[in-house]
Amino acid sequence: MQHLKQFFLALKGIERKDAGFRANLICLTILVLIHFSLGIYLGKQAYLMMSLLLWGSLYLLLWDKRQSFNESQDKTSRFLGYLLLSVLLTFIVVRPGDKELGFFPFAAFLGWFLIFMGASQAKFYLKEFCILAVFGIPKLIPDTAFGLAPVTAKFSAYALWYLGYPVSLSNNIYIQIPQGGVEVVPACSGINLVVHMLSIAVIFLCVFPTKKTNTIFFVVFAIFLGFFMNVIRVAMLAALSVPKFEAQFHYWHSASGASLFVLLTLFIYGALYFSFLNTTQT
Repeated sequence: MQHLKQFFLALKGIERKDAGFRANLICLTILVLIHFSLGIYLGKQAYLMMSLLLWGSLYLLLWDKRQSFNESQDKTSRFLGYLLLSVLLTFIVVRPGDKELGFFPFAAFLGWFLIFMGASQAKFYLKEFCILAVFGIPKLIPDTAFGLAPVTAKFSAYALWYLGYPVSLSNNIYIQIPQGGVEVVPACSGINLVVHMLSIAVIFLCVFPTKKTNTIFFVVFAIFLGFFMNVIRVAMLAALSVPKFEAQFHYWHSASGASLFVLLTLFIYGALYFSFLNTTQT
């Protein structure tokens, strides 16, 4: 009888722990919604698609650790967490921008973590912090980084030449075809998508780990895929730059068209990753 009583008390404790974890997860969800609201306000559709993957992966990792959840009683950590969130929310209201959008997930999660988990438990959540830190890097890297625009222009021009277009390249960044052409500016160089795909690779490897020998391959493949997909997009824009395709050019050059390429890139990477993962596990 005593053992049965202890069992029910333990079960009740688990239920209370789960209830407390869910309540704290709701608070994190509020911060996630603020992040998405900021992205919608700034018109960053492509970034929001990747953010869905980020937060979804984070929730999976947290849910796996729900049984080990212990609410923090450290008043210092709580004070620092409330202070960080107050400063963060004030900052994005006063000055919303790309950089703020980039570091918001890491700062928001850190504030939430200090309030509900406490600094002493940080060593058990290194994967979560790693994912958030890497995901924010692309927004902090300028478009002019690494001088990728001339490389993108050359590969895009070669792709058009291979498809039979009479194409020429001038000043390493101007792709010219009869009656049309495009200039590959730093914002279209693909550095953003390349670094974002690198962060996506880190997310996949943390949430769905594979053999260490395959890690480098998936990281390199993510970088290559991001660059390759952007080359295709630039080549397509050059082909659509002629007057009769003006409407199509403006669509694929817009944020909506770019978002579709990002979504396609994510889909290809995810499909190949999970196919390879299932094959190796089998």
